[in-house]
Amino acid sequence: MKREKGFTLVEMMVSTAILVATVGAAVGALVQAQHATQGITLLASTQQNLRAGMHFLVRDLTQAGAGMPQGGVTIPNNAASVSNLNRPGTIPQITFPTTYAQLPPIVPGASLGQLATSVNPSTLAVLTGYNTDIINIMYADNVLQDSAGNSLNSYPIIQTAPSTPVCAGVTTSTSITLATGCFHMPGTAQTVPLAVGNLIMFTGSTGNALGYITAVSGQQISFASGDPANLNATGAANGTLAKLITAGGPITMTRVWMITYYVDAATNPSRPQLIRQVNWPGYPGSGPTNPPTVVADVIEDLQLTYDISGSTDAAGTYGTAGAGNAPTPILPDTANQIRAINIYLAARSETPYAATQQFFRNNLITQVCVRSLAFVPPFTVN
Repeated sequence: MKREKGFTLVEMMVSTAILVATVGAAVGALVQAQHATQGITLLASTQQNLRAGMHFLVRDLTQAGAGMPQGGVTIPNNAASVSNLNRPGTIPQITFPTTYAQLPPIVPGASLGQLATSVNPSTLAVLTGYNTDIINIMYADNVLQDSAGNSLNSYPIIQTAPSTPVCAGVTTSTSITLATGCFHMPGTAQTVPLAVGNLIMFTGSTGNALGYITAVSGQQISFASGDPANLNATGAANGTLAKLITAGGPITMTRVWMITYYVDAATNPSRPQLIRQVNWPGYPGSGPTNPPTVVADVIEDLQLTYDISGSTDAAGTYGTAGAGNAPTPILPDTANQIRAINIYLAARSETPYAATQQFFRNNLITQVCVRSLAFVPPFTVN
């Protein structure tokens, strides 16, 4: 009888086992490669978010105080030097310290921010922690020009003697009409034209004041009441355009920026974001003026400490870190003594890592020496 060709059952079982082992090894290698790719992507994304947020923070902090009066710009305050200026970046809304008659270039906000939030990777439940920090930064914008190359502060808006060109326009306590030959409104697109929501610093013979633009019409700039900062038409005795006009003498105007950084954990608690707020958001009837801008995603924490130059700190007032790493100045020290800022920014990955079902976390730490404040002498000359 002729033997039929083929495989025995044992041979089939052995070959199947080899095939299964080979396929299993290949699938395992593929899964590991996928995990490695996901891990690298998550780590890179987390690092990129941190670097983006830190870039904006450092850029604005290096400009803090540029073009500003030493000691800050005067804000509306009463005869007792008490002010009532709303502070951007705080939810619910709070004011700057009411003892501020002048707003310093840097205003710390230790634990005034929203609660830090994270996510349980297993249940995706939102977890809350302690309050984050905020910071307010001010600097002048000296690049604003019109089509003729004139800067906003090239000529006084009020003149006490004839000059060439004649730039004195029509000025009241709530509006200014600029002379066309001295600054043609609203300025060029390349230098960001004047608009509703901009801040204007007025400088006169007796000091300075701050106003919030509520309307721009041709050459006229209005500073009506009801602005979100509570700067205009407050009736305060000091720190207003009306006060400078009454004092007499020339008055110049400069645009300034108020930049605020805070972590927004309220809009989407499972995905907190670092926000850069320019001036104050919103003005009734003006549309989306100065909307908050997201500069980094999935930022879980923002903590800031400060180097207080020339501190009169008694031993232990600032704790073991000392006045070189203070969460905020403590009287008699003030924010005008800040010379450097220590920044701690923390982030997590957008999704859990599949291999461990845990989030990746990372942080960046740096120190910024404030360019416009670093060389202010800390000593008083008698």
